[in-house]
Amino acid sequence: MKLIATIAALVLSAGWLYGGDRPAAVSKGEIEQIVREYILRHPEVLMESVRVFQERERTAAQQRSREAVLAKRRELFEDAASPLVGNSDAAIRIVQFFDYNCGYCRRVSPTIAKLLEERPGVQVIFKELPILGPESHLAARGALAARKQGAYLEFHRALMDLKSPVDAAAIEKTAGKLGLDISRLKADMESPGVRAMLAENQRLAGAIGVRSTPSFVIGSELVSGAMDLQGFHALIAKDLEQAGAAAAPKAEAPLAANAGQSSSRASR
Repeated sequence: MKLIATIAALVLSAGWLYGGDRPAAVSKGEIEQIVREYILRHPEVLMESVRVFQERERTAAQQRSREAVLAKRRELFEDAASPLVGNSDAAIRIVQFFDYNCGYCRRVSPTIAKLLEERPGVQVIFKELPILGPESHLAARGALAARKQGAYLEFHRALMDLKSPVDAAAIEKTAGKLGLDISRLKADMESPGVRAMLAENQRLAGAIGVRSTPSFVIGSELVSGAMDLQGFHALIAKDLEQAGAAAAPKAEAPLAANAGQSSSRASR
């Protein structure tokens, strides 16, 4: 009824029914009845208006997201504290926001590994975003602490391969399998630098509009969900085209992992 009353008010103010010369006898209630009957006869009009509104909102949100990504490009792609895998001169850099207890993040993990095999010129920058509770936060701190022992990528993939939720016991077991110093790992998990990195990831995610995991930034695009390999290739091609690099992309050198403590991206 509120919608009908609004439309009726617009009709009255514009004089649509009578070309601007409507008789004074036509009341708002009569116009509301006309509008109501029209909508009942043509309900697809409402569906179409909702679709147009949603598309307009989606387009506006995408534009806001692109602008935010461009404004935060340095924090996204040039943060020396973030672990990564790939070559320093990669033509394409992908930022991934993820949670170790997110089922969709685990589902896309093998896809990312396959992408790196097929496209060595791709670099992936990891941004832990533990949004699913205390155990997710514990897992993220465990991975960042493992990085201090040069084992981030191995630890990351081991947690992603787990079939059960990551908890303290799983973290300690994974560290033991990788031959890490567990006492040091636990100490590093409580370090201010590790906690500060997670807080910064949370702030950055909010600034660019990340609402769920996994989320990826490729070029100026923010996309969410467990994409398949074709989806990644399509976004990479789009980024190369937009950057004017499609005709002469950088050579794809052999893959190199850069996620350890000794890499150029030092831990906080």
